[in-house]
Amino acid sequence: MEIILVLAVLSIMTAVPVLHLHTMYDKKQVDYFLKMLEEDLRAGQQLAYADQEWIYFQDTKKSYQMREGSYWEDPIQTRQLPEGVSFKRSTMTFDDIGFKSNGNARKAGTVFIQTPHKSYKLVVLVGKGRVYIEER
Repeated sequence: MEIILVLAVLSIMTAVPVLHLHTMYDKKQVDYFLKMLEEDLRAGQQLAYADQEWIYFQDTKKSYQMREGSYWEDPIQTRQLPEGVSFKRSTMTFDDIGFKSNGNARKAGTVFIQTPHKSYKLVVLVGKGRVYIEER
């Protein structure tokens, strides 16, 4: 009887950290996604300037794509959205994000990024075309 009790206590003690690790994994996955999104936006700006082509971003609900020239061309890059992450309209939609051939943003504004744990704001500034993501 004592052995069963000890095994029950040990199994409970090991199960609690495992559940906590799953939550931490989800948060780190969202953090990684946000960093990659910010890097993709900067890469899109640099690509627009280097190739003298317009770069567009498109939300496909389960992923986002970077496209060169027009929406009808094949995407340069596609990234999957983590589970529970979505783009919400604020002063512009995610599809409004793009860079002109001189590297400037084609439109300024904000897009909300909804995650299971927090909400973020993606800000696109005109002029230098600076893009950043901040917690709401």
